[in-house]
Amino acid sequence: YYNSAIEEHGPESERIANMATKYKIIMVVGVIERDGGTLYCSIFYYGCDGYMGKHRKLMPTELERCIWGFGDGSTMPVFDTPLGKIGGAICWENYMPLYRVTLYSKGIC
Repeated sequence: YYNSAIEEHGPESERIANMATKYKIIMVVGVIERDGGTLYCSIFYYGCDGYMGKHRKLMPTELERCIWGFGDGSTMPVFDTPLGKIGGAICWENYMPLYRVTLYSKGIC
């Protein structure tokens, strides 16, 4: 996992950002993010102007904890786009009431 993970502002992320900019599209991409010595299950968001931000999975489930770090709650973004507001939940987060309420309070339906 570590060798194939990507960094938030690394070359792979830059390539994706360039594609979003070139084709004027919005991309929501699930990635294994590498930050120092820690891996995270993350969503990277890209828009017509490039990289917009990320969400890190808050609570890896059972065996995932052997590989991935915990998100700290600082990355629960909602972005305004020409298509409307976008945000995301990863896996089990769809069943976390407080996480969903956070997204709803930011305008996600």
